[in-house]
Amino acid sequence: MSDNTVPTINTLSKLFAALADQDISRAQQFASQIIGDEERNGHHNAAKLLKGSLRPNSNTNGNNHGASFQQPMLSRLFTDALAPQDIATKLQEVALRLSTRAELDMLMSEWRNRTALESAGVRRRSRLLFFGPPGCGKSLTAKALGATLGLPTYIVRFDGVIGAYLGQTAINLRELFRFTEHTPCVLVFDEVDALGKRRGNPLDIGELDRIVIAFMQELEHSKPLGFVIATSNLPDELDPALWRRFDLMVRFPKPSQRELKSYTISKASSYGLRPTQSLLSRASTSKSYAEAEKLVEMEVRKQILQKEDQHNGSTRNKR
Repeated sequence: MSDNTVPTINTLSKLFAALADQDISRAQQFASQIIGDEERNGHHNAAKLLKGSLRPNSNTNGNNHGASFQQPMLSRLFTDALAPQDIATKLQEVALRLSTRAELDMLMSEWRNRTALESAGVRRRSRLLFFGPPGCGKSLTAKALGATLGLPTYIVRFDGVIGAYLGQTAINLRELFRFTEHTPCVLVFDEVDALGKRRGNPLDIGELDRIVIAFMQELEHSKPLGFVIATSNLPDELDPALWRRFDLMVRFPKPSQRELKSYTISKASSYGLRPTQSLLSRASTSKSYAEAEKLVEMEVRKQILQKEDQHNGSTRNKR
């Protein structure tokens, strides 16, 4: 290592410490020093790239030179990786098996009595895994939990988390988990299979294994003020070591025909529709609640359009 690189490494260490303390002004100072070091060492392309990173809102013409480092790293990651969810559905409105509802009721009781648990030295459960076949209510339940507890809910956008450079994804994950430790919320890693796949596949590149390890480490050591919920359609594909990082694993099984029939009647009633025997028969043999819901919506749509066509046809005949 040349002597010229030592000042930059020292400054990088100070930069990381400033970011850890969320001291953006001090971080800007050290970032500018690093750019200066790169320019003095003749690394002009690197310096140009770093300048561009400090001006995420600048355009290609080089304007807005005074806009550098206007927002913390998390603000940028928040925009790219977190999708806020606005949902009014409460847990009591979600179709759940009695055993599943009992587990979630216990979880909400822990939340309501978190102060008492903390005083007794007992940690409430906050890292959850919802698993089961698609369309059986995992994501809806996660969002409904947030709505029921009055917590803001965010879905993680993996395209905003997974970076192109070595180690970038791990840094982004660290920032997301730090966010949960400062902000009471429900953070949902929907279809977490993208981050938690079983390691050791010879067809995967080493970086994918590193992402799995980073995710497990952040999950294990996190202390969210709200909840971190992961959902999986392919639990058998998850790394075995990931499972023990969760406080609670909730299985969402494929609904039975009776459950689907009951759900269809309830859903149709919410639209003011009396379901036909044909609709009930088709819905009760669906693969999931989501599929049954689509059948109900299709029937509602069909009836509305028929009614409108009849009304419009009658109006035209009168003319």
